[in-house]
Amino acid sequence: MNHSREEIANLIKDLEGKILVTTHKNPDGDAIGSSLGWHNFLKRLGKNVKIIYKDRVPFFFDFLPGIEEINVKEEITEEFDWVIITDVSELKRTGFEDIPAKKSIVIDHHITAEPFADYSIVEPEISSTCELSYEIMKLINPALIEYPVALPIYTGIVTDTGKFGYNNTSPTTHKIAAELIEKGIDPYVVTKNIFERNRIQKFKLLELVLKTLDFSIGNKVAHITLFKKFLEESGAYPEESEGFINYPRSIIGVEVAVFFKEIDENYWKVSLRSKGNVNVAEVAKRMGGGGHKMASGFETRGSLEEIKNKLFKELELAIESAEFERMDRLP
Repeated sequence: MNHSREEIANLIKDLEGKILVTTHKNPDGDAIGSSLGWHNFLKRLGKNVKIIYKDRVPFFFDFLPGIEEINVKEEITEEFDWVIITDVSELKRTGFEDIPAKKSIVIDHHITAEPFADYSIVEPEISSTCELSYEIMKLINPALIEYPVALPIYTGIVTDTGKFGYNNTSPTTHKIAAELIEKGIDPYVVTKNIFERNRIQKFKLLELVLKTLDFSIGNKVAHITLFKKFLEESGAYPEESEGFINYPRSIIGVEVAVFFKEIDENYWKVSLRSKGNVNVAEVAKRMGGGGHKMASGFETRGSLEEIKNKLFKELELAIESAEFERMDRLP
């Protein structure tokens, strides 16, 4: 059951006992911003709260208030009364096999969300989980959205909207950004830390990855690959490949960009990005993943060749379907 903002706000306001906040593994800006934002907000609300991730936080988020309070653990052994899970609706996506909490709340915005929690709110049309979280926080107590809460929330909105450049950016998104800036946020602090702190190793990795650029389905799909050995050769961190998929996506004539990342032997993380015509969320769902219409992904096991063959068949069908739909709309 999907609950309303008011229902979730009233629920969180009255939470008692030990509260855990977590998000998906390999956390991105929206995941970190929303979970850390809630952690800092709940502390101001006088709650007993702890934040735990499966994976470490990328170094370029180290400017966020409260980042040092994030615990990174292989498993959660401590018992909690409540868990708030942000930016993901499936337990397996947190990276934990089990979360020992009596009750759970999911706050998410993915169109493929299938919440398992006792209480959930999923709004696929909203720009980010951070934007949704902000709206719920305002219903609880807007005075508590101080700088340590506002900065993570603003950061998540910036990253998940592509610096307000994606079509998930609405007039409301800009209004919320303005409200957060009025609370003392300096936009350049976010821009400088997230986008202008690149190590030379990142560019060495980019060089290796771009050499793998290839095309399929009549050049409508462009794909790149990051092999584990590239990280060793370049000295780069895995998170420094963030944004690489935008290069193949930007090519004229390309409808979908694909980024294959080797996590382990015969284990791959695959990211999909569309220019809008093709719904890659449906493709990712059929491959065992999910996400948004224009940005989604999945993880899978098998050889790269096997994965490509299966994925490209799904993408070919999706591209054909999108073309038929476009033709039907013509006068």
